Amino acid sequence: MPPDAPVTPPTRARRLGLLLAGATIALGAAGAAWFFRFAGQVQRDPGVVYRDPTTLDNLLKRANEAERAGDRASAIATYRFVAAVGTGKEWAPYGAAAQAGLRRLGAIDTIPGLPR
Repeated sequence: MPPDAPVTPPTRARRLGLLLAGATIALGAAGAAWFFRFAGQVQRDPGVVYRDPTTLDNLLKRANEAERAGDRASAIATYRFVAAVGTGKEWAPYGAAAQAGLRRLGAIDTIPGLPR
C-alpha cells in the first residue's frame, strides 16, 4: 500500500466526523442549559452554594472565634450570614445557633426580615 493512501474510506471518515461534531454540539448545548439553570437558581437564592454542613460549621466556628477575640463586627456579620443562609427545615440548627450568637452580642434585631 502506498504511504499516501487513505487508511479508511472517505465516506466512513466523513460520517465519523459528523458524528463527533454532533456529539460535541449536543454536549455543549447540554452544558449551557445546565449552567443557565444553575445560574438562575443562584440568582433566586444566593445562599444555595453555602448550604453545606461543613461550610456552615466552619462559619459558626469562625464567628465564635471572632466573638471570643473581641471582633464584634466580624462576629455579627458572620452570624447574620449564617442566619440568612440557614433557613429551612434541615438548616434550622445552624440558623438557631447564629441567632443565639446575635442575641449574645445584642444584635438579634438587626437581621433583615425577622419579626421585631
